[in-house]
Amino acid sequence: MTTTLCRTETGADRRAELIRYTIDDRLTFAGQPQPEDWAALAAEGFDTVINMRSDAERAAMQQQSAVAAGLRYIHLPLPVYELEPQHLAEYHELLAAQNGRVLLHCRSATRVALMWLLDRVVYDGWSRERAEQALRDAGYGASSLETFSFCADDYFDRAGIAN
Repeated sequence: MTTTLCRTETGADRRAELIRYTIDDRLTFAGQPQPEDWAALAAEGFDTVINMRSDAERAAMQQQSAVAAGLRYIHLPLPVYELEPQHLAEYHELLAAQNGRVLLHCRSATRVALMWLLDRVVYDGWSRERAEQALRDAGYGASSLETFSFCADDYFDRAGIAN
């Protein structure tokens, strides 16, 4: 009989990599950062983190960690579904006011990408195809693009915007 010694991995042994999509030199989308990510993001040259998740308690804890790492932290809680024109206007105004490198995050980097797509189409006059291609180029896959398309259709239908 052969005995094999196995090492059990713990959370400290295996850490999930932060989901990230670089849109351009200024803007990166991400999933939920972990406590150890804040200092690394600051070291990479990010200036501002915008959290689009709705959990205010989690946001308050994240803000402490982000600020301690030297980052500006903004909580912009936006819904996952049923986005309204005022949500997009808030996003547009906030993002336009930022200087330096910005990391936008939500739980899975989906909501932030959808808002960016809507912003490009509504405020910058991009075609949906151009915005979707930019997201593909950043690394988003077919499943994500299908979600964006469904949610964008819903937004444009409810907002009465032809697209």
